[in-house]
Parts: sequence; C-alpha cells; structure tokens
Amino acid sequence: MKYISTRQNSISLGFEDILLQGLAPDGGLYIPEFLPKFSPSQMRDMAKLSYADLVYKIIHPFVGGEIPDADLKNI
Repeated sequence: MKYISTRQNSISLGFEDILLQGLAPDGGLYIPEFLPKFSPSQMRDMAKLSYADLVYKIIHPFVGGEIPDADLKNI
C-alpha cells in the first residue's frame, strides 16, 4: 500500500518509508491512498477470528508486505 500526504505535495511512499519519516516533507500527515474494503462474507469470517488474528487481518493490507508476515503476527 502507498501513502500520500494530507497536503498532497509529496510523492506516494510505502509503509516503511512513512514509518521512518513521520511527517511528510510538506508538513502533512501520511494517509493511505485508499482504504481496503472487506466484503460482508469476509467480515462474517472475521467475526470468528481471535483478537490477535483479527488485528493481523486488518493491519496486513496497510503494511503492504514490508514487514514479514511472521514478524507482523508477533507484533
């Protein structure tokens, strides 16, 4: 997933870059270019997950594979 500045004067960056940068160079906050959507059936399936598995399922799209899955699950 890519992130853009709320002031829209920066290039889009990946999760690792925005995490390390903090604020965008233009002073804006980084936000995702889009929000992931879950279908009703996906949400029903999520209701059966443990809290840790649910958090992983929701956070995973925002990280965009920049943290290995095993590490992200441990976090």
